[in-house]
Amino acid sequence: MRFGPSRVVNQFKELLRHRELLANMIYREIHGRYRQSILGLAWAFFKPLFTVSIMTLVFSVIVRIPSDDIPYPLFALAALLPWSLFSTAISSGVASLTGQSNLVSKVYFPREILPLSAIVSSVMEFLMTLLILVALMIFYRVELSWNLLYVGLILPIELLFVMGLTFLLSMFNVWYRDVTHGIGVLLQLWMYLTPLVYPYSMVPLPYRHFYKLNPLVGIVEGFRSAMVKGEPPDLNLLTISLVVSAITFVVGYCVFKAHEFEFADII
Repeated sequence: MRFGPSRVVNQFKELLRHRELLANMIYREIHGRYRQSILGLAWAFFKPLFTVSIMTLVFSVIVRIPSDDIPYPLFALAALLPWSLFSTAISSGVASLTGQSNLVSKVYFPREILPLSAIVSSVMEFLMTLLILVALMIFYRVELSWNLLYVGLILPIELLFVMGLTFLLSMFNVWYRDVTHGIGVLLQLWMYLTPLVYPYSMVPLPYRHFYKLNPLVGIVEGFRSAMVKGEPPDLNLLTISLVVSAITFVVGYCVFKAHEFEFADII
């Protein structure tokens, strides 16, 4: 399937025609995550708070990893939020097609609606937990700067990467259900290869050329710099993240759309 400009416009119009279905799937996704839980959406706040508390205890009090001269809770949370957006969207998006097998096999609609609903739900959860970071910034009296505007560039780059990767993984999961089982291991390994609990400056120089090919390095470091350091992101790292994310999105979307009519027969 070839994707010229007219084809992309048609696909976008098709998606708009099904916007009500997308909205319903987003609601179902959010409702399903916290269904039959006593605390409900409050878990979206408790999970990052608990994780940051443990990270602060282990890596600031016990191990004493440097945090670029900023309070470790701020240092950790500013990296945890974009990482959580990535990991939550990928984890839920991988099973988005197989989890709605009856819908996929019986009704026609743009199949990307299912992984997109998982991604948008994760974005909404991210925006809620962003309030925790803002509260911590007020508590630690972080001075605001115009560098905060870089967040408006960093998050779209992350979403490009998340969408492209989710399209690919959800498609592969239709063919090989091993993807669902292996995604947890992949994300755990990926977390250690991303500067969450340690700064990018700790990575030895000989390894940085390969390390920064991970697009989340530029995204996490850029978000942390813009939000809590009051500094512009490293444009070299962010450019690498943009290039990798754009390629991942184009490849992921094109391959997904090329095979979407096979899903109903396989699933």
